[in-house]
Amino acid sequence: MTQTSEPTLATLTEEQLADLLAEAAAYRNQPSLRYCLVPGCLREFDAAARMAGDPPVRPSWSGDDWRQLGSGHIRPHGGRYFCPGHVDLVTAHAPRRVQAPSGRWTVDCACGWMAAPQRWHGTVAALWEEHLLTAAGELPPAPPVTDPEHRVPLADHTEQSLAELYDRLWDTENQYTECRDAGRSFFQAWQDQNTLLNADATLKAGVHNALLSLRTRIRHVDRDWGQNPTDAGIYALLIGWDCEQQHQHTGDCPAALTDIAEKYGWSGAVVKALRKHRAALAQAGPNGETDAQVAREMGED
Repeated sequence: MTQTSEPTLATLTEEQLADLLAEAAAYRNQPSLRYCLVPGCLREFDAAARMAGDPPVRPSWSGDDWRQLGSGHIRPHGGRYFCPGHVDLVTAHAPRRVQAPSGRWTVDCACGWMAAPQRWHGTVAALWEEHLLTAAGELPPAPPVTDPEHRVPLADHTEQSLAELYDRLWDTENQYTECRDAGRSFFQAWQDQNTLLNADATLKAGVHNALLSLRTRIRHVDRDWGQNPTDAGIYALLIGWDCEQQHQHTGDCPAALTDIAEKYGWSGAVVKALRKHRAALAQAGPNGETDAQVAREMGED
């Protein structure tokens, strides 16, 4: 007669019955269990309990600190999960599924590794998992494809292996064409950007020269620009009543705009706007000209 350590109906206690019922209740939740995507990892969590905010039936099924790899990253449908112990590994090797110009599939890893293009997207998912195990030290590094010691002898090639080599060659040719077209597009965009920047610089320089010329004319006019509010406002914009030297202002620096504002009853908002617009005009397209240079060009010096 076969001996067993399991209790029989006659020896079953209340505590053992309760444990069996708890186990049965726990296994009813198995369809909601989610597994870690790293091959060989046996950790799992109860997704249904996590979404409902309920505690898991088993403490080991807790969803705390689990992460999700969104749909389309490595598989077209359904997100994949990874446990807290593999967060750093998967984050450092986050995959991105890419369709090559030839219609085949590859995966671009965050570390720079790329799988050889495959006809079925599920194959690159398996290749990325193998790469993940290699990065974790679970598998030895694979030999390079170009290593002569690992090349298939010509006599051992089959129609399928030769077709695979031709597929790789066509993928490379398509990628070269795609990279060349992308390079041309980037160069054209760079040229267009430079043209816009040069045009903008020319416009700013023209605005600056025009304003500098107007400033020079105002300074050469024998006139008290503080006698009426209109002239005072023009002078505030084109010349400025305050000190505009690039230094730490002191009590000796002129701040006449405040006095002008009190004289004509300008509000604080008006004074603030005048100083704001004056600062913008003072910085409009500086190109190194001086008041003396403009005066010479205008024949006034």
